[in-house]
Amino acid sequence: MRPRAAVAAALILAVFTGLFLSTRRLQWDLKVYLLCSRTLANGGDPYASMPVLDGVGYQCLYPPLATDLYRPFAAASDAWGREAGERLWAALKVLSLFLMLWLWRRWVLRPGPDLPRVLFAAVAYGSPFWNDFRAGNASSFEHLVLWAGLAAFVAGKDLLFASLIAVAAQPKLLPVAFLPLLLAQPKPRRRALLAGAVLALLLFGLNEAAHPGLLKGFFRQLGDPSQPWRYERGPNNCSVVGFLQHVLETAWRDRNRASSWAMRLDVLWAAAVVSLTGLSLRRIIKDGGGEEDRRRRAMMLYIAAYALVVPRLKDYSFLLLIPPTIAALETDAPLAARAAIVLFAALDSTKALAETIGMGRWNILAGYFKLYAAVLVWAVLALEDPSGAGKGDAAVHRSGLAAAREGLVDADAGRSTQRHQA
Repeated sequence: MRPRAAVAAALILAVFTGLFLSTRRLQWDLKVYLLCSRTLANGGDPYASMPVLDGVGYQCLYPPLATDLYRPFAAASDAWGREAGERLWAALKVLSLFLMLWLWRRWVLRPGPDLPRVLFAAVAYGSPFWNDFRAGNASSFEHLVLWAGLAAFVAGKDLLFASLIAVAAQPKLLPVAFLPLLLAQPKPRRRALLAGAVLALLLFGLNEAAHPGLLKGFFRQLGDPSQPWRYERGPNNCSVVGFLQHVLETAWRDRNRASSWAMRLDVLWAAAVVSLTGLSLRRIIKDGGGEEDRRRRAMMLYIAAYALVVPRLKDYSFLLLIPPTIAALETDAPLAARAAIVLFAALDSTKALAETIGMGRWNILAGYFKLYAAVLVWAVLALEDPSGAGKGDAAVHRSGLAAAREGLVDADAGRSTQRHQA
């Protein structure tokens, strides 16, 4: 599709979404934070009270200034009707998703076929695009800023990358972990890393300047071990620590003990992932290929490793893993590995099926297919031969998704694809 046609389609879809979408059964996260922003606007403490939606109490988990960003949408609803702000939010989310796809195509991924990539992005990992839109979470906006920063990294604009990462880290803090990516270069960009870290601290410090005293409540909320979000797991939190806690609690029937041991084991797991990722990044850095491709490979591997060590991986968080997964599928990794990635990413969660076939209490293992796919993606990218990556004919990269897809359907077709690549 031509750029102008794509822009027109995005705008038309966004307008129709804003005009005709009914949000009564959607966007519950947005509704919670509209309540939080109203409490803040009226001089209250959103961390000392729980906004109630449909009889259920929720927590305000964003810093004060991030919560302030919801005020215009609350004002729109107050001025023009209950759903006005929610429809505006939905329309902007549609635009953010189109912009994200554009960034992926223009800067993040190597040249390749658009249609299979878009189809994969739409259905893989339980459709994070739809999960994000349905929940009304701010994740698509956060990921848009994060991907803009990562695109700047690929383009060699390190200060812009550091600045955008500092901005992306403000709502949920964790994206600041991407700043060390600046060290994965033949000449580490330490000044840019320092600038990004300082900017992130300064921006976060504005919370105290704008809302004195509220940061204490925010951090108290995050540190409270009784918060229910700490015990999310399964399809709703496919992180490694969630998986470990789920398995141990199923075996021991003791949540506190399981949580404690899960954190200890996760530290060992994270240390192993970081160490092995560091070794792979060293190989990428030493490669004599082009700078843009070297940066792209380092970025994809770093993202995959990040997904395996982050303590919370919500269903919409998998927006971050789609490009690395596509990159892994377009390597020359064994067909079986790529087919397994497609299979696990497509299965999402089949807990009901697991119960039917007699897995008993261990049906929980069927709730982490997305995590299994993420582990395979990281392994493929970590083991990729840097000397051959990105240097082959473009047709080889274009055939990766097709080869993996065919491997799920017909083994003979998969072998034929391998012969064609050879």
